[in-house]
Amino acid sequence: MGPVLDVLCDEDSPVDWGTSAVVLRRIGLPALEPLVEAMVSASSSEVARRARWAHCGLEVDDVSVFVPYLRHSSPEVRSSTAYYLQLNAEAATPYAADLVALLDDPDAGVRQRAIWALDRLDSDLVVPLLHEVRRSRGNGRARRQALVALADIAGPAELDARDQLILRRLIRAKLATETPEPMHLCGMWHAVPTGDQAAVLDAFDLSDPEPVTMRLGGSAWNHDHHVGGGEHGECSRVYVTPELDGWTLVFGQPFDGDEDLDTDRLFARLRELSLRFGTAHWYGASCGDDWTAWCVAEKGEIVRYYDVFEPDDQVGTGHPAEDGYLLPHIDGFPDDAFDGVKISDSEAFQARYMQVKEELGIPDECHSTSFAARASVDPSALGPRTRVRGHGVLALTACGREHGHPCGALDI
Repeated sequence: MGPVLDVLCDEDSPVDWGTSAVVLRRIGLPALEPLVEAMVSASSSEVARRARWAHCGLEVDDVSVFVPYLRHSSPEVRSSTAYYLQLNAEAATPYAADLVALLDDPDAGVRQRAIWALDRLDSDLVVPLLHEVRRSRGNGRARRQALVALADIAGPAELDARDQLILRRLIRAKLATETPEPMHLCGMWHAVPTGDQAAVLDAFDLSDPEPVTMRLGGSAWNHDHHVGGGEHGECSRVYVTPELDGWTLVFGQPFDGDEDLDTDRLFARLRELSLRFGTAHWYGASCGDDWTAWCVAEKGEIVRYYDVFEPDDQVGTGHPAEDGYLLPHIDGFPDDAFDGVKISDSEAFQARYMQVKEELGIPDECHSTSFAARASVDPSALGPRTRVRGHGVLALTACGREHGHPCGALDI
């Protein structure tokens, strides 16, 4: 085993490190302590990463041999050990209490890994242990992390009445002094020109509104869109903002089928909303690619629709909010604009881009945020100057009324 471990830790070895790591995994228990020592004494982050990879896949019959390493002096070892138990959740269930003890770990990464590991274990066993920590008079850090773990693993419905009361009081206190912040945008949202929150909830068929800070609402929308929090995590609730510069925004999927963009259904919904509020906007943006889209209905008619991925399906010939911008599917640069510049040279490419853009007067591209900044409210530009009236809420959709709030801890 020693020579194989030497190969793993030798960054100049001609042998692919993955080969030696697989051999160590198959060796199993005799490689456990040497790999722990390799993690602790690693000469570089790369060597430590290799040792962790081999460590978390060791073929060992009795996972109990890993449990003592949850109390190792090295946070890297504690985290890797918790990860091993996470990957072997069924066999690790008897050691749930040992993972719960890591909620008091001084290292934030270890505490997070413990929560991820606990999430894979039997919740019927884990949840009572977390409630026990919450009821204890022990370390405040462990109690706080137990609350995070409960939200992540079981969702807000599993918080006891005392914890729910504490959270509501905290939210009320923060609402009194909150300043709007730019939102991270990825997904779809609606905008209607009203501050009548009850009317918005009714129009979008939402119920059980729970007051939230703007930070919490944005956190919920991004969590539900990117993480999910269960089978119905993305469609169970939406974030309805306070009135922002005269507009109320609705983030999420309030209607069935929103996850599959159907323009006929979208148009019908916006026509109905615009009859009620005078106008209704819909926007889309992605943090993973270049998707951007917008749609505007006024008094029952679709006056503008644009999707960068479906430019042939546009409705309307333009909108005042697009004036001075170039639609993003249109390439305003000449074919020879980047001749002689390597695409891989980002600095040179950017310099040529700015040079040609300035020389030819090529407009900036329109995006859903730039359109919204002129036509309604740009959520990515919220700040101290944004006029706010009332407070936001998380509200349940028809799906949420059946399945409840998704799991997941959120920023307050």
